[in-house]
Amino acid sequence: MRNTWAVCKREFMSYFITPIGYVVVGTYTAISGVGFAATFIIHCRMTQNPSMFGLDGIPDLEEGFLSPFLVFCGQLVLFIGPLITMRLLAEEKSRGTMELLSTHPLRHRDIIFGKYLAALGVLLVLLAVIGAELVIMSYYVNVEPAVLWFGLLAVFLMSAAFMSLGLFVSAVTRNPITAATMTFGLWFISYILGTFGGSLPEANPAPESLSEGLRHGIGLVYAVFRGVVVELPLDAHAGEMALGIVQPQDAVYYLLFSAFFLFLTFRALESRKWRA
Repeated sequence: MRNTWAVCKREFMSYFITPIGYVVVGTYTAISGVGFAATFIIHCRMTQNPSMFGLDGIPDLEEGFLSPFLVFCGQLVLFIGPLITMRLLAEEKSRGTMELLSTHPLRHRDIIFGKYLAALGVLLVLLAVIGAELVIMSYYVNVEPAVLWFGLLAVFLMSAAFMSLGLFVSAVTRNPITAATMTFGLWFISYILGTFGGSLPEANPAPESLSEGLRHGIGLVYAVFRGVVVELPLDAHAGEMALGIVQPQDAVYYLLFSAFFLFLTFRALESRKWRA
């Protein structure tokens, strides 16, 4: 545990020794502030004229403002997150310090968990920015504290899962820029698939002219494909949590996602040892 904390402290401090930490926090603060104002303005317009937005009644604050804003904040982390994760392991390899870092008494698990916790530390700084904005809002509007806490939890779990993906990509690449590009590309592809996957019909697309067995097989494959496309994107499970509605399957999804890619990161570092 002491070695893990030493790696975490070293990595976290390195973000703010270099400009990258200040760029990430400053950019996130500016964009989330604009998103806060824009979402609040849209919510005000909804309350004034719900029919213009296709609503039957006036939406409550959680549904019309809080949930969209928090999901936006989580998606924003996913956009700038590659700047946080790109240097975790790829930079060590590009500088040739990975072998030195892997020497005794540090083990691979110390390196992986230490660097992952450092990324989560930067994430907590970003969450503090969101928290300050929500505190300002709660001063003027009555909102249940539990809703605010669960909303921040949704952003944290979604972003923590993304950090594990970025750590894995950083482990299998040698250049930080390549790691950032690949991490962003993987998330963006899943985001696009999830966006368009929601419009896919649930009915079996196989023509009725085919045999019953073949139609059943095509329908089964299509159902699995549609389910993966709809459920896989990281932001697909945060909407209800941002409303204060915590479904166990949503939290378990993020925890399993993080554990899976941390395991792959461990295996990636182990494979380097065997190749050496």
